[in-house]
Amino acid sequence: MKFRKLFPLVIFFMIVVLIIFFIIRAILRPEFFIIIKNGSVIDGLGNKPFRADVGIRRGKIKEIGILAGRKSSKIIDAAGLSICPGFIDLHTHADTNILNHPNGHNYLRQGVTTVLGGNCGGSRYPIGPFLKKIKKKKIALNFCTLVGHNTVRRLVMGNANRKPDEKELEKMLEMVEVAMQEGAVGLSTGLKYMPGAYAETGEIIELAKVVQEYGGFYATHMREEGIGILDSLREAIEIGKAANIPVQISHHKITSVEKWGSSVQTLALVDAARDAGVDVILDQYPYPATSTGLTVLFPPWSLEGTPKECLKRWKDDRVKPRLAAEIKYNIEHDRGGNDLGRIMIARYTPEPELEGLSIRQILEKKNIPVTMEAGVEIIIQLQTQAIVEEGDVGVIYFCLSDEDIENIMKYPHTAHASDGGIRTFAVGKPHPRNYGAFPRVFKTYVREKGILSFEEAVRKMTSLPACRLGLKDRGIIKAGYYADITLVDPQQVADTATWQDPHRYPEGIPYVFVNGKIVVKKGKLTGKFPGKVLYGKGKGKAVDLEEITELE
Repeated sequence: MKFRKLFPLVIFFMIVVLIIFFIIRAILRPEFFIIIKNGSVIDGLGNKPFRADVGIRRGKIKEIGILAGRKSSKIIDAAGLSICPGFIDLHTHADTNILNHPNGHNYLRQGVTTVLGGNCGGSRYPIGPFLKKIKKKKIALNFCTLVGHNTVRRLVMGNANRKPDEKELEKMLEMVEVAMQEGAVGLSTGLKYMPGAYAETGEIIELAKVVQEYGGFYATHMREEGIGILDSLREAIEIGKAANIPVQISHHKITSVEKWGSSVQTLALVDAARDAGVDVILDQYPYPATSTGLTVLFPPWSLEGTPKECLKRWKDDRVKPRLAAEIKYNIEHDRGGNDLGRIMIARYTPEPELEGLSIRQILEKKNIPVTMEAGVEIIIQLQTQAIVEEGDVGVIYFCLSDEDIENIMKYPHTAHASDGGIRTFAVGKPHPRNYGAFPRVFKTYVREKGILSFEEAVRKMTSLPACRLGLKDRGIIKAGYYADITLVDPQQVADTATWQDPHRYPEGIPYVFVNGKIVVKKGKLTGKFPGKVLYGKGKGKAVDLEEITELE
């Protein structure tokens, strides 16, 4: 009986104790989770650096200023370092390996905190379940993706060299619509690759119209980047204009020795398009060599159909002379750089001992006279063997000029990017861009050549790509933005990856933060996985596509 009378009093007392406890806890709780002090802030907008501390709480930048004496759980001294927004890579193929390597090691060590996958026409499909797998797996950096035209076309039409019929086009439109609803940020094409090379411009325009309805953009690996680059660029601009969609020209470069210097004309075309109201920007990796497969040297007609059909075609004595002649032409006039020594095997699982060797060196190794004809024959043999054994093939082509690289880099609407992927450490001899693209910009083109200022280089790594992705809370050091932050030593930052030793991490990037968590500390991964899946504007949105899908 006594207890019943005292019960309300006991409850009241407990409530008072809890209130006092939470008041004391609030008073004693540090104001910030992390304070980065004594650094030089590079805001990501291209402005001059300024001295300030950055306070982080609950994954976001809470305050920027002089925070001396303010309470924080952790304090990081950034004296001598630049406090930059985390770098955003607009052009990666991280989707191919992110589930196997969710730590994104070679990107985080470069200071990259957000990657865009699904480029060059190739993506996972369906998009929704793939993004759910990533969220469940947990990742160390932020990830978003495009939907790939080549992927969609292949699922609907296989590797057919023809126009889609009405039902096939409707199916592709529907698949792209679903991808945008599930969170894709845009559409990518790989019009140099199969089956994208078989698509006419009108097909891409119709798909791009769907993407535009969902607030996405169009990223394109153009049909040609060498001999036919000007016409290919005009096509990309035409698609942007017809679909009223922003355009991203992927890894802009000039691959033909005969066309070196054409960047002056391509940039003039982009300027004219922008003046006419087409929102065109570029991305670029800072190296004089490209990387893709051997089949980029093969004519599109030779790659139609199944692998078995391709092999039969290549062995046909009536067809092989034409095939060899066209491969020879591409080596002499386009990506091959007119020199078998410029074509280096980066990955070849059927014969790993060939990795790191040029076609010239492979001929010498096999005691075959070094002629262009012999080079063509060995290329066909290598690709044939790779198909038979279902092996991986990667090739590096040394076919770019420094003049074009610097012209494109200086262009204000060019974003720095890698065109790399999340690598399995020490496997193969991949392009060093996978480990060093962003640090190389600082070392070679800011510090050594003076092509860009440090703050302009940072802008091209942060706010510029963030704007293209429609990210309104990343890419700038600003209160209220997510704390994706990279600390850079501007005097020491450097790439160390080389052509023969590409699995080497850069120097001069001691700390990286993703969503307010430290993922790189004193140049080493911390094992934290705070990354997020970033969805496009169309996530969960439905629109009436009746007019869009109507065939002309």
